[in-house]
Amino acid sequence: MLSQEVLSDYREDWIERCVSSDNTDKAVLRDRGVFLLADESSIFFSVAESILTALYVPMNEASISGREVMLAFDMISSPLSADKRKELEDHCGNKLLVTDSRENARMSLPIMPVLYVPRVFGAGLEIEETAHKNESTHITELFSAALFLISRRDTLKHAAYYVGFGGCTIKGAKDVTSGSYERLMPYDDAVRMLEFSKQRPNDLFYFADTYDGQLQGLHKRLFECLDEFDRICRENDIRYFLGGGSLLGAARYNDIIPWDDDMDVMMTRDDYEKFLSAVNKSIDRDKFFFQSSETDPKYHSIFTKIRLNGTKYVTEFSKDHYHLHEGIFIDIFVHDKTSDIKLLRKLHVFLTLFARSMVFNKWADKPMHFYGKFPRICSLVTKLIRRTDMKTLERIQHRVVTMFDGRDTHYLYDGTGEHLRHGGFPASWLADVKYLKFGSKKYPVPAEFDKYLRYSYGDYKKPIPASLRKAGHDVVEFDLGID
Repeated sequence: MLSQEVLSDYREDWIERCVSSDNTDKAVLRDRGVFLLADESSIFFSVAESILTALYVPMNEASISGREVMLAFDMISSPLSADKRKELEDHCGNKLLVTDSRENARMSLPIMPVLYVPRVFGAGLEIEETAHKNESTHITELFSAALFLISRRDTLKHAAYYVGFGGCTIKGAKDVTSGSYERLMPYDDAVRMLEFSKQRPNDLFYFADTYDGQLQGLHKRLFECLDEFDRICRENDIRYFLGGGSLLGAARYNDIIPWDDDMDVMMTRDDYEKFLSAVNKSIDRDKFFFQSSETDPKYHSIFTKIRLNGTKYVTEFSKDHYHLHEGIFIDIFVHDKTSDIKLLRKLHVFLTLFARSMVFNKWADKPMHFYGKFPRICSLVTKLIRRTDMKTLERIQHRVVTMFDGRDTHYLYDGTGEHLRHGGFPASWLADVKYLKFGSKKYPVPAEFDKYLRYSYGDYKKPIPASLRKAGHDVVEFDLGID
């Protein structure tokens, strides 16, 4: 039996996926309104009600005359009462019956369209404890497909529709994916969530079986890289902070995020220059490698890394770039000064994005596209970068990123990191240091880490939806380097 906290976590994931899905024409639903008909104590009614509320769809009004859509759930686990079934059959407007009963589906087809959802399964849902690849439906797809159908006036005809991971035995049933519906969750992900909920009913879900079950081993090796970086900085009086997902993990879990597969540190440009002067003298070369475009001619990321020798961490991107050092790593990001003037900060971000894009596309040997914007300019720049050597492009990138570093400004920006688009933030946020537990030790974080994390992630205290808690790198070869 799942704890209430865990069940709520799964439910929030279902609702988030359905609300954010592009399948549903949300404007149509809001215009029509939806009348829900189900056993009001059932999970189907409560989750559907939460989804529609999140979509701002009016529903369940006292009078349904003139309402265009009635959505009814008549499931074996929570069947409609005789009165409610008659109310469904008497309703003259558009309606859709969702059922996991073949008998109910066949009986209803002459008078209303049916969404047949055999063998419904999902975390916390006991209707079907085992996921069957043939004739099975994850609970998320049940709600998403129902909303998909009722949001399309022309699609809602007297027919049987089907959503699932296999075939359907009802003659003539139409698979909703044969139209424009796109699945919200792969079958394998859905099964993993189901199995996790059975094995660990008191734990919040995350994809714990990545890296062939060696995720915790990867975490240990990442801490080795972090401790080497920390040692170099302490011995050379260099200030740094945990950054990105590592700072988030320290603030939320006092540890690495359970499903994370990398670590991040950050520092200001002045401290980074000190680090560059110290790292090649101080690093334990037998065990670690400091990776930059200077130490590894095949490497051209704007941020640098400390890699662990004797290990492998090959991604879909790096596998095409031979002779790179591809050991397990931590990322080192630099925060540079930017303008005190908002308009100039926006210009600085734009120029940085453009310069970074030039270097990356040169490295990837792809035409410049810049997020689909400025196609003519990108076409010209593509010709330019193909005729320009990488060192020149990297010098341009560096000058753009550091263009305000010699000036007396009060703002920084994430010029080398993932939060560049968020713009500038007050330099005072990184003025002072405090220490948070991260794993078995304490590491430095900004004293104003709460403000910095809200700048980076918004409401950082709220975990991301359960089904998105998985490792972020597309790894094709992995070796912990342990005999």
